[in-house]
Amino acid sequence: MIELRPATDQDVREFAAWHYDPPYDVYDIDMTSDEAVVYFLEPGTHCHTLFDGGVMVGYCTFGHDAQVPGGNYDADGIDIGLGVKPEQTGAGEGNRFVAAVVAYALVAFDPPQLRVTIAAGNIRALRVWSSVGFSEVSRFATTRDIMGSGEFAILTLTPTDPP
Repeated sequence: MIELRPATDQDVREFAAWHYDPPYDVYDIDMTSDEAVVYFLEPGTHCHTLFDGGVMVGYCTFGHDAQVPGGNYDADGIDIGLGVKPEQTGAGEGNRFVAAVVAYALVAFDPPQLRVTIAAGNIRALRVWSSVGFSEVSRFATTRDIMGSGEFAILTLTPTDPP
């Protein structure tokens, strides 16, 4: 069972040191561990860590941190960012991780909708979030090339949608 806990200084230092293989290396945290602690423990970031059997398997944020410049975030909702431990990516566990984060967000924030922004080139993430009920509502271009594209997709789930 996946458990979410508020991130601690030690948690942030651990996940800030994770490194992904290309093309997923764009998700490496590009700041010192001290800078990461300050950033991720800022209350508005709402950073939590995901544990499975007492082992950290990911982290998530809720709010502004999960938004990508250029996207339209005018509609009310809570934005979700999710990082999975590199050794866990591609292992078929994404649905469990996303389901736990969604369940937590619905209780903690009672939002009119949940929203996630995903690099268009991240087919694995698009597939996972879609499989738990999120639907793409828009795409937008950025100046950053992420995984072979400067395009991002925004997907949403309303609490009345079946998960």
